[in-house]
Amino acid sequence: MQDHDPWLELEILQFIDEDEKRKRRMRRHMKEQNLYLQLSEAMVCLQHICSEGCTIVGPYDVKPAKKPSPCNKYATCHGVQLLIKHFALCKTRVNGGGCSRCNRMWQLLRLHSSICDQPDSCRVPLCRQFKVKAQQQKMGDDAKWKLLVKKVLSAKAVSSIALATPKRKREDELRETMDTHHQVLKNFRYFQ
Repeated sequence: MQDHDPWLELEILQFIDEDEKRKRRMRRHMKEQNLYLQLSEAMVCLQHICSEGCTIVGPYDVKPAKKPSPCNKYATCHGVQLLIKHFALCKTRVNGGGCSRCNRMWQLLRLHSSICDQPDSCRVPLCRQFKVKAQQQKMGDDAKWKLLVKKVLSAKAVSSIALATPKRKREDELRETMDTHHQVLKNFRYFQ
């Protein structure tokens, strides 16, 4: 029979437990950062669609290109276009119902207006109206909303810094994040 130190065994078990908790926190943090990065990309994509136009959706004064393939400029572009198309055609939203996709679009528009620093010249629909409404109703005082805006802005800053890294490193990171970008398309899918 082997003799062992119970205190040492307890210490080892506590170390293993702390390590597992640290790993779980890190995974949760990475998922959150991915979400904020995806929202940041969706904001840039929304700006792209509303100012330049894209394959199926664009501003009223720019005719959208009828390309058979989706836009490769952003991973979220096709999904955001389908969400905009649904938002424009949804009968549930018009009748005052609670359409989850339309609510998601309202949230994207509100988030954009919270981030946008040029509401007078912005081509994203309702940007200026959301800014005015936020000032009138003090919607900007919502702590959770401010935190979301802050984290999306920081993710945008981090992604712009990442673009300045060497090409090989960016390619490695791109391969790692491609799987997460496909999840964004699931969030914005439009089924006919």
